[in-house]
Amino acid sequence: NGKADAVEKLLPVYDNLERALNQSTADEAYKKGVEMTMTQLVGILTGLGVEIFGNAGDVFDPNLHNAVMHIEREELGENTVSQVFQKGFKIGDKVVRFAMVQVAN
Repeated sequence: NGKADAVEKLLPVYDNLERALNQSTADEAYKKGVEMTMTQLVGILTGLGVEIFGNAGDVFDPNLHNAVMHIEREELGENTVSQVFQKGFKIGDKVVRFAMVQVAN
């Protein structure tokens, strides 16, 4: 539980780095610095046994995902994650944070 608590405190840093990576910028050095920081953080989390999950196209699993929106899209299958608002994190079988997602159909 101690490891999960520590990881949970790092998640806002992960979220902010992810937001920074999704912003367009002409400053390549800045972008490279943010990418390197994110890579280092992901490496540390992975080294601690943390699994990052929640991708568009995944099958919705209520044990891993928190569906905050639903849409009807015929091109997507039943219970398909169509958009990810926040990644999920788990250590072994313990979910530290559910992935916040939009689910189709």
